[in-house]
Amino acid sequence: MFRLIIFLLLVLALGFGFAWFADRPGMVSLVWEGTRYETSLMVALAAFVAVVVAIMVTWWIVSIVLRSPLLMRRFFRNRRRDRGYHALSQGLLAAGTGDAGRARKLARDSRKLLGSEPLVELLDVQTMMLEGDRKAARDKFETMLNDDDTKLVALRGLYLEAEREGAREAARHYAQEASSISAALPWAGNANLKYQAAEGDWEGALRTLESMRSSGLVKKDEAARQRAVLLTAQAMTEEPSAPERAAKLARQAHDLAPDLVPAAVIAARALTRINDLKRAARILEATWKKQPHPEIAEAYVNLRAGDSVSDRLKRAQRLVQLQPDHVDASLALAEAAIHANQWRIARDAMKPVLESGPTQRACLLMADIEEGENNDLGRMRDWLSRAVRAPRDPAWTADGHVAQHWLPVSPVTGRLDAFEWKAPVGLIGMAPDLDIDGVGMHHDTETHLAPKAVDPDPAKDAEDAVEVVEEPNSVVITQDEREAGHARQDTEKPSDTTTEANSKSDQPLERNVGEPEKADEKPVVLARPPDDPGVDPEEPEEKQGFRLF
Repeated sequence: MFRLIIFLLLVLALGFGFAWFADRPGMVSLVWEGTRYETSLMVALAAFVAVVVAIMVTWWIVSIVLRSPLLMRRFFRNRRRDRGYHALSQGLLAAGTGDAGRARKLARDSRKLLGSEPLVELLDVQTMMLEGDRKAARDKFETMLNDDDTKLVALRGLYLEAEREGAREAARHYAQEASSISAALPWAGNANLKYQAAEGDWEGALRTLESMRSSGLVKKDEAARQRAVLLTAQAMTEEPSAPERAAKLARQAHDLAPDLVPAAVIAARALTRINDLKRAARILEATWKKQPHPEIAEAYVNLRAGDSVSDRLKRAQRLVQLQPDHVDASLALAEAAIHANQWRIARDAMKPVLESGPTQRACLLMADIEEGENNDLGRMRDWLSRAVRAPRDPAWTADGHVAQHWLPVSPVTGRLDAFEWKAPVGLIGMAPDLDIDGVGMHHDTETHLAPKAVDPDPAKDAEDAVEVVEEPNSVVITQDEREAGHARQDTEKPSDTTTEANSKSDQPLERNVGEPEKADEKPVVLARPPDDPGVDPEEPEEKQGFRLF
């Protein structure tokens, strides 16, 4: 556009000049070797312009002729480059689609046309990896380290290869070298953070995280969360030997992430060790309001070591006041009430839990209630059998790994802040239908089987065989096949039931099944609680509570 304006201005100036001379006519005379040449001024100007134009055209033609070899070389070079970049782009697409053969052919063509271009080297090493030649690919990456344009690409490739082979030290070395060249590489920063956290270098991990935050690699909220996790991990390390420093670090983590349960628990433990119980209670209550959790409840209820069970029950009731509709609050209250022998409070606390679907922990607490309040071993075993089939309780889970306690780093992938409080993927079973209306009722009686009168004839006893077949909800007593041909009576007379004194009467769930009076009687189906195999008479009765974990 600028050149067009300049050209128009020149044409305008030339036309204005010719018009100005046309308005002022004159003669031009030239004497050359005694000869006088005369012409008008306009003709002389036109001749001058024509000569200048002719000289310029002649010079342009001469310059083209002189520069023609260079122009030809440039033309063919550009054409070769275009063909090379076309082959390179097609080769990269072939490598992306996994066509190793076509990628290798196009890599050779692009190298022949372009030489050792950085993208050609990248296509070459990608083709080697597609072909499965890992050693050649590593050698190629090592060669690419010598070129500044391909050094970062080579470092990333070597890092990925080291990760694949499990060479952690080599992978960490490549990540650190890449970070020293460019601090804005996300993969290098995340790798350094992962390795530092896995080795327990919390100070180094905090410095790396701050560098990533200042470089814009992580968002502000994400950086605050990860910093809280690192501070919590550092507090875990310092807690046994330096509780004051651990309390300070855990409080910083709690300020950054108030819903981080491990930070609150560690802060409360450390503050308790330095006798700052009020601040510990405030931290636990603040986290409980945002994120109710069994570990928060346990730490809060057992905040002071020398408290009585009544004081702990009051703290559990305080948790229910803060979160009245949460299942963990009800479970904490029920457990504290069991320890305080407040069975009515425990049953009332368990009612909403059972209505929402009991987990294993809820079934175990109900077993404790039945045993502790009534010494009802039958219902206790009923609840224990339900616990086996009930859904599992939430646990600290990361990448399919279930841990007993929270960890800052996943032991599977090394990812920071990977653990979540959720139910494991594999469930043992589903909870059976429960009689919610009978949760608060005390069953004083237990269904006993009244055996039939035993035939006093020992010969008949020897001939009669009793076979017990267990079903999910019944016991079936059948006759021996030798009596199958006996004629059955049209009507059965009710036999007198006799209650024999049992030498081991302290086992209330034991059922004594008498032999049938006559061999031709029908099998008897006896109802009993589901999954209740009875009590082994040789084993003494256990009086203490039962725990699976």
